[in-house]
Amino acid sequence: MAPERMRVVELAACGGPEVLVAATRPVPEPAPGQLLVRVGAVGVCGHDLLARRGLLAARPGSVLGHEIAGEVVGLGAGTPPGWVGRRVALVQRIPCGTCEWCADGRTTSCRSGPGFYGEDLPGGYAQYVVASPLNAVPLPDHVDLATGAILSCAVGTGRRALRAAEVGAGDVVVVTGAGGGVGVHTVALAHHLGAVVVALTGSPGKVMALRALGAERVLARADVREVRAALAELGRPRGADEAVEITGGPTFTTALRALAPRGRLALVGNTEPAALPLDPGLTIVKELRVHGSAHADRDDLAAVVDLVAAGAVAPVATVRRPLAEAAAAHADLEARAVTGRTVLLP
Repeated sequence: MAPERMRVVELAACGGPEVLVAATRPVPEPAPGQLLVRVGAVGVCGHDLLARRGLLAARPGSVLGHEIAGEVVGLGAGTPPGWVGRRVALVQRIPCGTCEWCADGRTTSCRSGPGFYGEDLPGGYAQYVVASPLNAVPLPDHVDLATGAILSCAVGTGRRALRAAEVGAGDVVVVTGAGGGVGVHTVALAHHLGAVVVALTGSPGKVMALRALGAERVLARADVREVRAALAELGRPRGADEAVEITGGPTFTTALRALAPRGRLALVGNTEPAALPLDPGLTIVKELRVHGSAHADRDDLAAVVDLVAAGAVAPVATVRRPLAEAAAAHADLEARAVTGRTVLLP
């Protein structure tokens, strides 16, 4: 049985890492059809940093954290009893399951459900969260909860983007922001698919780690000329087949100009929210395709769980900290001191 109150880390205000403070709250009550999950681990994502700074929908008093894994310990009315005791990884948004977006399988666009952890819903910087069979995927016993926590966002987002860009065996793909949590796993997944990966990172200290994950070329703080030179060395002087743009504004022009004619760019992230400098002339003349790619849905997460369970992809959760060190984890992420993901352990 869950206790009446739980420990959380909440936003005292919007600002630097120091605004993340310890607090206590009542344990949430699962609504009809929902699950109560005891959080075993929660990832620290760049999205959390933007939310903490006040650049997203989170406000003072919010509990951040949308990369969650744990154990189902309670049920709302009408929820199938078979969920109790299951270890689960969660998708970051709970959809409604009934609207036109859910009916078409586009659950990442659903706006009728309970919402997104850390913004619409109290998130995983806590001991308990509510969930739903619509956003929960069971974890095999040999996949630990710290690994499970990062499968949806850090791994599933990259899988979704690679599918959006139609990356296949033999393709050459440029991945920006490759040293971050989504980036390292996008590199590993693209390599698993048989693609040739050119990884771009702003951190020279992450070059060796990215090579170990399968990147054929790793460029630190590179401009478009250096990227094009690397592509030419790989036998692609006209450019890459695809790009996965994880950083956004700082690297968008480089990624776009690195594409060959009829190249495809999947836009995943925008770490410095701003209007992106899309070059209409270049896009038209080269017949480029720019495709937005959102976070993983339940199908993406289920596919990633299968890949990890089979040993095809090894998630990179490099740092594990207690929940009380959430502020330090945010500071490390801002300093680009972590390759992969940090997870907090409530």
